[in-house]
Amino acid sequence: MKALIILIFSLPILLFGCSEQAAKSGKNVISGSAEIGGPFNLINQDNLLVTENDFLGKPQLIYFGFSYCPDICPTALQKMGSVQEELDPDGDLINYLFISVDPERDTSESLKLYVESDGFPKGLNGLTGSKEQVDKAKLAYKVYSQRVSLSDSKVDYTVDHSDIMYFMDENGVFIDFFFGKNTIQEIGEAVRKLVG
Repeated sequence: MKALIILIFSLPILLFGCSEQAAKSGKNVISGSAEIGGPFNLINQDNLLVTENDFLGKPQLIYFGFSYCPDICPTALQKMGSVQEELDPDGDLINYLFISVDPERDTSESLKLYVESDGFPKGLNGLTGSKEQVDKAKLAYKVYSQRVSLSDSKVDYTVDHSDIMYFMDENGVFIDFFFGKNTIQEIGEAVRKLVG
């Protein structure tokens, strides 16, 4: 009889799932791993072919953007630079990567100048390539970008893109990500846990 009563009261949950209140209560548990990251073949700021294997052996902070970006990309790279200044002042512990989503304008030559900007991490790697090469890297990291034409500007177009900094371990395995709203302190705290 007891089993029948439990079944009767459990039936709505079995048929229709948890109540909204039940869904909101308790601690969230996430299992498995995110499928972020993977192989890429790109050109660095010295016009040399590089792959994801060239950056293994150290954790990586990776940001996708473009050098003509007026504010979002420089802000993200300055945050990355501040994290480096605090945790890795010599740039020996972490690989810092900036992957262009605008390969048409971001040549290796123009990226060489851009990645050396004040406030950006020392040793920042600027990566570009053909549209197909860049698209493959974007796909591996689940990056969104879209060219947007501008009619009332000195530049022909801009690029809308996701504002995410990826944190990968020394084996290129995804650990965490940070949005534009994340502070330098939040990013630094997460990175410190891995690099000590």
